[in-house]
Amino acid sequence: MRLNIKIISWFAIAILLVTLIIKMTNLPAAFSFNSRLTLSIIFSLTTVIIGGIILAILTNLLLKKNSFWHFFRIWSLLILTGLHIYFYSPPLKIIIPNNYSGEINLLVFPNSKKDLNINQDGIGYINESILLKSRGDKKPIVYYRNGKKVSPDRIIGYDSIFFYGRTTINQKKALTFKVVAE
Repeated sequence: MRLNIKIISWFAIAILLVTLIIKMTNLPAAFSFNSRLTLSIIFSLTTVIIGGIILAILTNLLLKKNSFWHFFRIWSLLILTGLHIYFYSPPLKIIIPNNYSGEINLLVFPNSKKDLNINQDGIGYINESILLKSRGDKKPIVYYRNGKKVSPDRIIGYDSIFFYGRTTINQKKALTFKVVAE
């Protein structure tokens, strides 16, 4: 029974590590895919190995009940789960006028209004929490009003590392990006 738990926990660690690397390579970045893959692998392995070893040693010194590897498995699972939660942020679903191209401005509305239906001027409204939670690492999912999805290649961010540009329009904070013509 104990052997099954060890095998299952190592298998869970492997699955979480692989899915984390895949999730990290899908984040927009200034690097090529091969560079992002390499950096994602290095970051994930370093965080899990170094963090897991340090925390397992400290836990083992305090409790001295189980082996180092027991604590390492537990801490690795917790670290990987935490990284999955950190890198999870669902993209915004934005609806634009049919055949629209140009700049999109998502203005922070003071009364917590959230309207991601963009008008003809390229303006939509978000609340303060969306502005603060938008780390800028994910493109939004953009649809035309007729229901057709806009190609991700046509959705352009302002920075090579962070997707959304941050600006102020009429003394209101805003997230910005562009939709280019077909």
